Amino acid sequence: MENLRNKVAIVTGASQGIGKAIATSLAMEGVQVALIASKLEALEKAAQEIRDKGGSAEPFACNLLDNELYFQTYDNIVKALGPIDILVNNVGAGTFKPMHIQTRKEASLPVQLPFGIAVAASHSVIPSMLARKSGHIVNLISPAGLFPLPYMAPYTASRYAMVGLSHSLYEELHHQGIGVTLVCPGQVNTGYFERNDADLAWYPKLSKVFPVLQPEQVGAAVVEGILKDKREVILPKMLEGMIRMYTPTPRLWVRLFKAFGWWGPSKEID
Repeated sequence: MENLRNKVAIVTGASQGIGKAIATSLAMEGVQVALIASKLEALEKAAQEIRDKGGSAEPFACNLLDNELYFQTYDNIVKALGPIDILVNNVGAGTFKPMHIQTRKEASLPVQLPFGIAVAASHSVIPSMLARKSGHIVNLISPAGLFPLPYMAPYTASRYAMVGLSHSLYEELHHQGIGVTLVCPGQVNTGYFERNDADLAWYPKLSKVFPVLQPEQVGAAVVEGILKDKREVILPKMLEGMIRMYTPTPRLWVRLFKAFGWWGPSKEID
């Protein structure tokens, strides 16, 4: 897309953190943004903050674990704002700990958020985008979607699924005028770990090599990815460089990470 002014966007998980930053960045480009998350009060606060900056934002509370509720919310958004030009699949959840000590809910939640709702949300917007030969879908992941990180198997698997979804949709839709961008930021200062009972100590020591990003940096990167119709956006550059080296010979790099003591977590493993 060359110009985002007066476009309509849906951003999931938009009440705080990365989602709120993405919604704000889009709104500052003249996009009418529909904010979706579970808690109406937090959404209304985020929407008002965007309006105070001169942007256009409307809150739509929805339990994103329920696909039928999402479809109803989607219909309400279209009635209120018009056809959707941009979908940002940002919402996500998941904890970090070995599989055998995760609860059933902890093991299943990352499959529903982000992957399950991303499939449903994409399915809802694609027909209208195809009819207009225009639109853009953005899928957020973490480095766990590119590295087979241990001690967070469901979280990692769902992010791998998001990579497959994004790349597959790119091949399916790009020649029909619809952009699809996969966005992978490193660790972002959002409070995710506290909200999701996710213990960063189970994360590989490799993560400490990279600088912590601010949500606004991710928001700006998403806008750039849409405007420049990028297939992938990885930040910071240091992470992108490591991923480019890792991809051709993954097992070699895993052995190297292990040799340097970067692959394991900070916690002692029983």
